[in-house]
Amino acid sequence: MKIHYLVTSLETGGAEFAIPNIVKTLQSLGHEVSVIACEPRDMGAAIRLSEAGLSYTLLSRRRRLLPVILASYLKQVSKNRPDVIWTSLSWGNKVGQWAGRLTGIPVISFKHSASVRRYTYRMRNLSKLWVGDSQTVVQFLREKMHIPADQVMAWPLFQSDPAALQAQKWDGRAVLQLGSVGRLHEVKNYAGMLDAVSFFLLSHPEMKSRIHLTILGDGPERAALEKKIRQLNLENVVTLPGFSANVGQFLSGLHAYIQTSRYEGMCLAVHEAMNAGLPVISTPVGEIRDAVQEGRTGYVLDGDMTQAFNRIMEHIFVHPDELSLYGQQAHSYVLQKFSHEQYQLAATKIIGKLYSMLNTGASPLSKLPV
Repeated sequence: MKIHYLVTSLETGGAEFAIPNIVKTLQSLGHEVSVIACEPRDMGAAIRLSEAGLSYTLLSRRRRLLPVILASYLKQVSKNRPDVIWTSLSWGNKVGQWAGRLTGIPVISFKHSASVRRYTYRMRNLSKLWVGDSQTVVQFLREKMHIPADQVMAWPLFQSDPAALQAQKWDGRAVLQLGSVGRLHEVKNYAGMLDAVSFFLLSHPEMKSRIHLTILGDGPERAALEKKIRQLNLENVVTLPGFSANVGQFLSGLHAYIQTSRYEGMCLAVHEAMNAGLPVISTPVGEIRDAVQEGRTGYVLDGDMTQAFNRIMEHIFVHPDELSLYGQQAHSYVLQKFSHEQYQLAATKIIGKLYSMLNTGASPLSKLPV
């Protein structure tokens, strides 16, 4: 099967960082996959594609209107017509769905979060099959986007790595290294994270030299976050080093990972942190609700986030050995639940569904070669 994997951009982000594993898995199942991005943005994901030995095509060097991007993609289709257009992220979905409607090529779409843009909802029936990157998103697709259950499948986009670098145990005396990884975007609520840190330090000024927070990533909120750091007098407590491709090395230098997202799907960053043996402090959103278990793999920021963070920090400094224990249990959790075999099996089931649709003549997929 010839597949166009059409994504919004190659910016820094979990869905974009998952592309190499997705493509390599589909290739291992015998399919030809071309990666096509509507626009570049910060190109953080391009590094991972290159490291994986994968090429890609950019439809535009900057953000363009839909007719321009669609015309550019249709040129690609005319040169190399795929059997399936597999789309990812809102803009990629929109371009792919319009292209599928104009060409008759069936469209399969990924959904990476439990939220939806209006145009995505209106155009949802233009995709013949929807793939949720977690069970949370699968439920959202069925209940909130009203997509029939037989047109929804799951492919959790994280596979554990038993050889990943592991975080070091915190002795309770060294500076507590907290960290987060992600695009500096409003949905991650890094501003709320800074408020929580500030509230804790105002309540416990003696702790200002005992904790440090590093947020690894870049994005549109950088200037606002830098300003907030100055306003809250956190220059010596919070660091924004920008984007780095070496996330594993960064995680291994932390004692705990923090995620304050407003909503999520799979949240690869949290699961990568758990894979590195880190306990997680997180809001209960998306798949994180299952992964971050209070008293086992981390701490939940429920209710008022500043108050919850304050409570958690007070507890951690009294019980420092918990971090290592929870980190070990987090590591065991992802190794068991997200193995390579399970990742491969999910992809195999989706491909099987495509061929089932083909054989029954249930959709335009009947045009695909067996």
